[in-house]
Amino acid sequence: MTATETRLDADATEKRVLDLAESVYRHPALDNAFYDLWRSTELPAEKVEIVARNFYAQVSPTVNRLALVFLRMSPDDLVARSETIENINDEMGNGDPSKVHTVLLKNFFSALLSRIRGHEVDFDDIDPTVLPATQRLVDRGAALFADDNVRVGCGALLAQEWHAYAQLVYLYEGTRNYLHHFSLEEFHEHCEFFYIHIGAAEKEHKLHAVSSSAALCRDEEDLAALEHGFTSYLGLLADFWQELAEAVGAGRAAA
Repeated sequence: MTATETRLDADATEKRVLDLAESVYRHPALDNAFYDLWRSTELPAEKVEIVARNFYAQVSPTVNRLALVFLRMSPDDLVARSETIENINDEMGNGDPSKVHTVLLKNFFSALLSRIRGHEVDFDDIDPTVLPATQRLVDRGAALFADDNVRVGCGALLAQEWHAYAQLVYLYEGTRNYLHHFSLEEFHEHCEFFYIHIGAAEKEHKLHAVSSSAALCRDEEDLAALEHGFTSYLGLLADFWQELAEAVGAGRAAA
C-alpha cells in the first residue's frame, strides 16, 4: 500500500479539514479593501448599484453549485449527501418561495436602492452587466463544483461556506451606514437575508462543510484534491472583491 493509499484516521482528517477551513480568515478573500470601505462609509447610489448587481451575481448560483457537488457524490456517501441536501433546502426557503435566499437578497437591494434614490427601484430593472472578475468567479467556480473528483467540488464548497459567514457579517455591518434611510423596525425587516445567514443556518452550513468534506477524504490524495478546490475558489473570491473595490473607488494592491 502506497503513502497516498494509506487510510487516514477519521478524527485527524476532520481536524485537518477544519484547519484548512479556518485559514480563510487569513486570506484576502476576507481581508480586503472592499470590506474596509463598505463598513466605513455610505456609498452613493450608483456605487451601491455596482455592489448589488455583482454581489447578487456571485451568490445567485449557490443552489446550482450545491447541486453539482451532490450529483457527484456516491450514493454511499450518506453523511455528505444528507448535509448537502439540507443546505439546498435552506437556500430554497425550506419550501417557501417567498423565503428563497435570492428572493430575500433582491428584496433587500430593491428597498435600499429605492430609499437612496428617492423613488421605487426594482432590482430586476438595474443594469445586469457585471465585472470581469465576477463572471470569472461564476464560470470558473462552476467548473470547480462540477469537477469529476467530488473532493475538488467539496473543497470549493468548504471555501464558499467558511467565507460566507464572515462575508455576510461584514456586509451587514456596512448596511448599517444606510439605516437613516429607514425607520428602525423597517430597516431590520428588510435585513432578513442577513439575519438568516448570520444566525443558525450559516453556522450549521460551516460545520456541515467540514464534516461532509472529511467524510469523503480517505487518503492524502483526497485531501490534496480538497485543498485544490478550496484554494482555487478562495482565489476567485479574492479577485472578485479586489475588482469590486476598484470599481467603487477603494482599490489597493492585491495581497
